[in-house]
Order: sequence, then C-alpha cells, then structure tokens
Amino acid sequence: MSAGFRNVFAMLSQRNYAVSTSGYVPALVTVWAQRVGVGWLAWNLTHSPSWLGLIAAADLLPAIGLSPIAGAVVDRVHPLRMTTTSQVVMVLHSAALWILTAFGAIDIVTLFALALLLGCNNPFSSSARMNLLPLLVETKDIPAAIGLNSTLFNLARVIGPTLAGTLIAASGVDIVFLLNALAQSAFLGSVFLLRLPAAPRGRTRGAAGVRGLIADVREGFVYTLRHNGIGPLLILLVLTAVTSRPAVDMLPGFADEVFKRGATGLGWLGSAIGSGGIVAAVWLTQRGGIAGLTRIIVLHALIVGVALAGFALVQNFWLALAFLTVAGFSMVVSGAGTQTLLQSSVDNEMRGRVMALFTLLYRGLPALGALAMGGAAEAIGLEATVAIAACLCVASWWWIRSRVRKISAALEVDGRTR
Repeated sequence: MSAGFRNVFAMLSQRNYAVSTSGYVPALVTVWAQRVGVGWLAWNLTHSPSWLGLIAAADLLPAIGLSPIAGAVVDRVHPLRMTTTSQVVMVLHSAALWILTAFGAIDIVTLFALALLLGCNNPFSSSARMNLLPLLVETKDIPAAIGLNSTLFNLARVIGPTLAGTLIAASGVDIVFLLNALAQSAFLGSVFLLRLPAAPRGRTRGAAGVRGLIADVREGFVYTLRHNGIGPLLILLVLTAVTSRPAVDMLPGFADEVFKRGATGLGWLGSAIGSGGIVAAVWLTQRGGIAGLTRIIVLHALIVGVALAGFALVQNFWLALAFLTVAGFSMVVSGAGTQTLLQSSVDNEMRGRVMALFTLLYRGLPALGALAMGGAAEAIGLEATVAIAACLCVASWWWIRSRVRKISAALEVDGRTR
C-alpha cells in the first residue's frame, strides 16, 4: 500500500476529520446539484449566455473583494466559529431558493440577488474550511487530506449534476433546491459535534479595529508577492482559472443549444468534468509527497487548454464528453496541486491570508472571465468563445514553463516545519 493511501486511513481514524467529512460529503453533492439547477433555471428564464455569465459572476465575483478580508479575519478568530456562521447562511439561502421556486415567485433578478448573497458568503466559508483542515488532522496528513477532500469534491461533482439532471427532468428544479437545504442543515449539525483545540496553531493577533484588519490584509499581499514560489504559482492559477473555469458556466448553453440534449445532457457534461476530477484527485492522494508537483501543475495548464479547445470544436456529444473528462482531470491537478503546495510551504501565521488569496484567484477572478465569456458568446457563439479562451490558457503555460525550476526550489520542501 502506498504512503498516500496509508495517510488516508490514518486521517479517517481521527474523530474530528471523520465527523466533519460525514456531514460535508452529502452537502457537497447537493451543492453541485443546486449549481446545475441554478444554471438551468437561469437558462430557462432567459435563454441568454450573458445571463449565464452574470449568474456565475454573482456567485464568484464577491470573492475578489471579500477573500482578503475573510483571510485576515480567520487568522484572528477560530475557523470553527466562521464555519458555523457561514453554514447558517448556506441553509437560509438554499431554503429561500426552494420556497421561491416552488411557489413560482422566482425571476432572473431574484435569482441573481440570491446568487450574489451566496457569493458574498463563499469567501468566508472557503477560508474557514481551508484553515479548519490543519486542526482536523495531524500536520503530516495535510497533503493526503487535501487529496482526499479533492476526491470527495469531484465525486460530488459527478453525482450532483447527474442527480440534478434526473430530478429536473422528472420533478422540476425546485426539488433540487429542497435537497440542498436539507443536506446543508445536516452539515451544520455535524459542525456542532466537532471537538477542536481552543485556538488554531499559528493564529496571529493583529491590531484591533478596521485599520488593524487592513494592515493584516496588506501584510498578506506583501508576503505572497515576495515569496519566490507562492507568488508565481498564484499568477499561473489566475491565468489558467480565468481562461478555463468560466467554460463550465457555459455548459447549460452547450447542452441545450449546441448538443440539443436538455437537462439530462447538462448532467452528463457536468459529470464528465467531475469524473476526470475524481481520477486526478485519487492520483494526487496516492502520490503522497510534493516532489515534482510544480512541474505537473504547469504541464496541466497546457493539457486543460488543449482539452477545452477540443470540446469547443467537436460536434459529437460523446467525443465532447471525453474532452471534458480530460479537462476535469487537469483542472483538479492544477487546483488541488496548487493548494497542496501552498498548505505545505506557507508560514502558519500567514496561512489564512494566503489561502484566502487562493480563494480569491480560484473563485473570484474567474467571475470576470465568465462575464467576458458570456458577452463574447452572445456575439460570436459559444463554441468560438470557448475555443479562444482555451488558446489563452495554452499561452499561460508557454509563459510560465521557463520558471518551473525556481518555483519548485521555493515550494517543494517535504517535512518543512511551519
């Protein structure tokens, strides 16, 4: 048995991680189902790629302004407290979405407002979860925990869209939102069962007030930009995420307009990305260490661009699924691999702020790409827009490839004490 899988079993034997995971996994499945449901509802209300981009931007764009603040806050308070608060918001949001849809009171503006509410909550939720992880497992188990979490995330990414497509076709989209409200409530209950240390390792106590918080945010930016590995790696993440991830938000249009497959086809497209992600996450988990991970991440910036170009240009639905599967694999290698390197190399007192920047770049900036992609798709079509974005993703690989050795030297130090 590989060292990576031995670490997985060691993690699952730790009570807090097991409790957290048992509540989080069902909630992940229904989150992905709801994401598909929101996209399908937006498409049915408007039949507009621009509105698909706007809804995606409402969910993602607030991370640009709020992620640095969330990171500074979570470096000051216990991440369990922030997790609890953000999860309450998740429950209320999904319940409101269900009620409005079930009673026919939803319109595109209301849907946009609800997406914006969730988008404002997500930076705090993501920062809390990423900073909770080092408290749930031993330090030596963090790389394996990230790999396992990514596996579960992408397993949910397969099950959720498939479930959503089936339920929407059979019973309507409102049942998807109801299931998410129930699952988020169950996850909130599991959070109250956690028994964690009184304060997270390496928590910083900055100056009080707004000025102190701003100073903490500024310190996080300076630390990141000056780090020989973290800064360049996050720049690559920006380039690849902005050019590749918004393509996922265009899938309702591809399912209905390009492939003529409806809600069931949308479930297949989403599941194809998730299937590739599962394989990638399992592979990353069994690798164990971080040696050579930088080169792998950079290589997959190229692969995801080529795969998305293939998806955009083919007319055969099943071949398109194959390209999306490859793209899903490479997206997870890039995202989870980057998170693993950051968690392994960042100083503990800076962890919250650096991981918040990761959230900002991985979730927030792609919202700008979604806006641009939605507008471009209205003008030149979905296929041409995604193909152009894929070429830009390949260009980001070309830019970073000569810097791999220097980045590796700064990040790939196994067993580093932080």
